[in-house]
Amino acid sequence: MNPSATSTGSGLARGVLILTPYFYPIIGGVESNAERLARYLVSQGERVVVLTKRIGRNLRDEDDRDGIAIRRIGPAGERSSLGKWLMTPAIVRWLVRHSSDYDVVCCVDYRATGVAALLARRSTGRPVVFQAQTTGVLSGDNVDPLLRRAGIGSEGMIARMVKSPVRALYGGADAFACISRDIERETLACGVTRDRVWYLPNAIDMAHFRPAEPGERDRIRTSLGLPIDRVICLFVGRLSREKGVMDLLEAWRLLQPADAILVVAGPDMTGHAWDAGAPGRAFVQAQGLAENVRFVGPLTDVVPMMQASDLVVQPSHFEALGLSAIEALACGIPLVASAVGGLLDFVVDGENGRLSPPEDPPALAACLFPLLSDPRERARLAARARESVLQDYDELAVFGRMRALFDRLARAA
Repeated sequence: MNPSATSTGSGLARGVLILTPYFYPIIGGVESNAERLARYLVSQGERVVVLTKRIGRNLRDEDDRDGIAIRRIGPAGERSSLGKWLMTPAIVRWLVRHSSDYDVVCCVDYRATGVAALLARRSTGRPVVFQAQTTGVLSGDNVDPLLRRAGIGSEGMIARMVKSPVRALYGGADAFACISRDIERETLACGVTRDRVWYLPNAIDMAHFRPAEPGERDRIRTSLGLPIDRVICLFVGRLSREKGVMDLLEAWRLLQPADAILVVAGPDMTGHAWDAGAPGRAFVQAQGLAENVRFVGPLTDVVPMMQASDLVVQPSHFEALGLSAIEALACGIPLVASAVGGLLDFVVDGENGRLSPPEDPPALAACLFPLLSDPRERARLAARARESVLQDYDELAVFGRMRALFDRLARAA
């Protein structure tokens, strides 16, 4: 069956189990993708269960959210890498006990949880789909920083001994849904056969993420308390150092644009070593940037803020895909982004945006300057923005192919 085919069956008999380390009310790229996939499947008449970690005792273990059955298991605890591993025994038990409730397991971010899904499959026979949300999982390259701290090279014999079991274990999934070409290439390079590798990028609702109508932008700006006569540059994402927040603020300090405002939207990473929320606000105050930098916190709906903006910037140090960047382009907003990872799949320098080397504030400032100062250049890039992502990142098409994959695996099981 061709990976671009769409499902022609009447639906899965028992439905899909989406296994994700965290889910609502945690909101991030992984959680957002899992929820949108679940909503799509429910809209197509499929039964969907989301199996996720307990994050607090104030949330019910069994919940229902717009037709999505949410089941929270394992020890309670806030978001952490260790938390994913601590819940694996509970995942195995749940999947085995409830095997009659689902046809296929889809692991959104399969680090740790994927191990549990494969162990349970030995008893249940239910097929497992892996969707990595970052590079380096299947290859084992995400352990390279740990190896370097131990004084071990990433390509030597010890590194191969560490990574080989990872590849062998995770490589046992029935299919891999790759959200970027980078991850697709990595999966194939690890020896996974082409028929098990599907290119299925994280996608968005193109009807919701749309350009503002004529005159609509000024009304939105007024409602958001933004000036009509200044250039609005927007950052959307968690306020974390690897998202390039501090790089962007340093670039803004270098530019000192009197007629532009930088809006920083997203949640702090309070208590995390990479938190850039408090350090970012302190930097703004210390550098006298408070007049043209605004921190607005997390947004329930980013569309109005994007439609109100002239420019969106995503200066990530690494990025598996970059959903906010796709959302901005779909809204017809030109983009300045780091030349890393999945961003290279759709940001074309000089056509729909500009690419900048990561972790380089002076280079970022140089990319921003002509777009902040020249409305004609912004308009030129904006004219190509939506068209550049409309075909490949429409969730109706992408999730349709994903449903076809689930149906194929369930029929073959």
